Amino acid sequence: MSVWRGIGSLATAIAVVAHGSVVQTQQAPRESAGVAYLAVDLSRGATLASERADRLDIPALPGSLIKIATLAAALESGAVGPRSGILCARRTMVAGHTLVCTHPELQRALQPAEALAHSCNTFFTTVGGRTPRSAIDRALVDLGLPPTDPAVPIAGAAVGLEGMRVAPRRFIAAIARIAEEPSKLPWKPETLATVREGLRGAAAYGTARALGDRGITSMAKTGTVINNGIAQGLVVGVTRSSPSIGFVLMVSGGAGLDAAALAANRLAVGAAARGRVRLGLTRPDGTYEVRVVSMDDYVANVVAGEAAVGSSAAALEALAITVRTYTEANRGRHAADGFDLCDLTHCQVPRRATPATTRAAKATTDRVLLDHGAVAHVFYTASCGGHAERPSRVWRGAPDPAFLQSRPDSECAGQPVWTSDVNVRDLQRALAVGHFEGETLRNISVMARTPSGRAEWLRLDGLVPDQISGEDLRTLVGRTLGWQYLKSTLFDVRRTSTGFRFNGHGAGHGVGLCVIGSAALASSGGSTPEILSRYFPGLTLGAPASAVSRGAALRAPSTSIQIVLGPSNQPEAAVVRDLASRRLVSLSTELAVALPERVVLRFHPTVESYQRETRQRWFTAASTHGTTVDLLPLSTLKRRGILESTLAHELVHVLTAATLVGRPLWVAEGVASYFAGEHSDAPLAACPADAQLQTPSSPDVLRRALEDATACVAAQLRTGKSWRMVR
Repeated sequence: MSVWRGIGSLATAIAVVAHGSVVQTQQAPRESAGVAYLAVDLSRGATLASERADRLDIPALPGSLIKIATLAAALESGAVGPRSGILCARRTMVAGHTLVCTHPELQRALQPAEALAHSCNTFFTTVGGRTPRSAIDRALVDLGLPPTDPAVPIAGAAVGLEGMRVAPRRFIAAIARIAEEPSKLPWKPETLATVREGLRGAAAYGTARALGDRGITSMAKTGTVINNGIAQGLVVGVTRSSPSIGFVLMVSGGAGLDAAALAANRLAVGAAARGRVRLGLTRPDGTYEVRVVSMDDYVANVVAGEAAVGSSAAALEALAITVRTYTEANRGRHAADGFDLCDLTHCQVPRRATPATTRAAKATTDRVLLDHGAVAHVFYTASCGGHAERPSRVWRGAPDPAFLQSRPDSECAGQPVWTSDVNVRDLQRALAVGHFEGETLRNISVMARTPSGRAEWLRLDGLVPDQISGEDLRTLVGRTLGWQYLKSTLFDVRRTSTGFRFNGHGAGHGVGLCVIGSAALASSGGSTPEILSRYFPGLTLGAPASAVSRGAALRAPSTSIQIVLGPSNQPEAAVVRDLASRRLVSLSTELAVALPERVVLRFHPTVESYQRETRQRWFTAASTHGTTVDLLPLSTLKRRGILESTLAHELVHVLTAATLVGRPLWVAEGVASYFAGEHSDAPLAACPADAQLQTPSSPDVLRRALEDATACVAAQLRTGKSWRMVR
């Protein structure tokens, strides 16, 4: 949520969000801020990606990475057992250093594997004091690393603060030895199993959890050391993908958590370039299971879910190319959720592949539709109902490229024809989900139609607001009652004794390739190129670019910014989109967060409409949920001089919400204010409670709460913390 602060020293709008992001005092690790990265194919020894890799050959203190060897040595020597427990004291002293644990407070003793996953300093300083130096040196040599300096006390050496220096690149081979099957390490089975469990835990829930959040299964370990007065964040690991990839990333001025987040972004982009899709499979409770599948398998499954029954090979191949193009263009659509695409109608619906759809996918491997050399943003629909539609007539503010036209489609022949009866109570329940209010829905009538005949706007007698777009009505009914009721917006509607009868034809939004029409065209002899040329005139066939340019690894292939404006403001859509796009890219780099695939900026036509839709107070300016931002009317924001600051604040929330889930609201709000440039001169005070930000009694109360939140965040960042660690 964004708020209007027209009071006191901050005469600009401050965006206050329900979900937010944090900032770094010395900005989040940027691409130009000393990142060194190396990824290698372990089966062939080939370099897959490299950035300033020469820095990874400079010997450095290993920091927490040495805890791998310390744990193995303690288990081998009997200093601890696989199920021994040590209670974390949160703060410990060793070799003149005060070490503070930042992992969650578990309120119980940590066992060895989870201590390694969380990199618990109390555990390893305790274990290091019990373990003979000879055992630690032997474990280091087993991993291909040098032994400790015998002149240095073992207490500091056991946690990597002194006693040895090693090139970070060498830890790839060390972790690869642990992951190798069968193992050549001379360790007891329980030692090997415990160390592996700890490294997997680090990537799943521990210090390198950014990898698991992006669906990357791996064994990994992070570390943070100081070289020449500069913090160096390290992460090293080995993925379980095929091929297995060894990687190391070091970031100057950051911590291990930052290094893991940067490595996760690069590995995810690299996996995409190598023809894999991170698919989010919906669980019954609404959460997702992330599964990485090959592009061809994914395309075969989606074609099986979306194709018309009895489609010939030409139609299946045309659909396969369209599905692959859509997939490439929409990678990272669910980046905030840790995967690329979901398995619902929101993205694409996969089903079990058939031999025919598998053949179609393999026959079109690496073939996509290109628009002037770039992957085109295409769509497809079950049935256009006899007339294709332009994108902007379905999704307000969407661009209308030349290859997506509104035109008759004789091949489709208006099929299917359908009739649905919906009673008043059910329809009003669906509309209530969209925040339409009123006691009784008396009538529905079509106010305006698109050139293709679709119901563009409808009047709702008896409800507030009293107007709705045809596509919004179809979506609300579909998500609440089922998609079988309103199959398209090509319908007429009339009142019945119990509700409303919809008579229509077609199925889906009607944009792009018509699945029924393409099947009919193929059955009459049309080839795959002819089908694609019919539905996407001007596009060419080619292969997607697989190389990821240096410095672009944090970005999704592209971000579609949809601007929703009233008719009178449409000429300004391009200017707003350009402003939002530039700020989004800048903030993505500063925060070291991947760009989302799609952002919707919805400017309401009136202040009242904004308040009804968002349920926010009159002194707020915007509200963000996921990647959709609801804003006051464009003219209002411009008149108050707060358009750019409001956009910046909300875009920070879009980028950081997933990372900050579960944190106090002051963290999200303080981070958004800080990164949007809304710095406060207020002295450090108590961090505000959630209620002060969620339900303020006045603009002045909210202004003070925001100043306090920003001051609290800034104070933590000044200590050198990453914004991800503010809490």
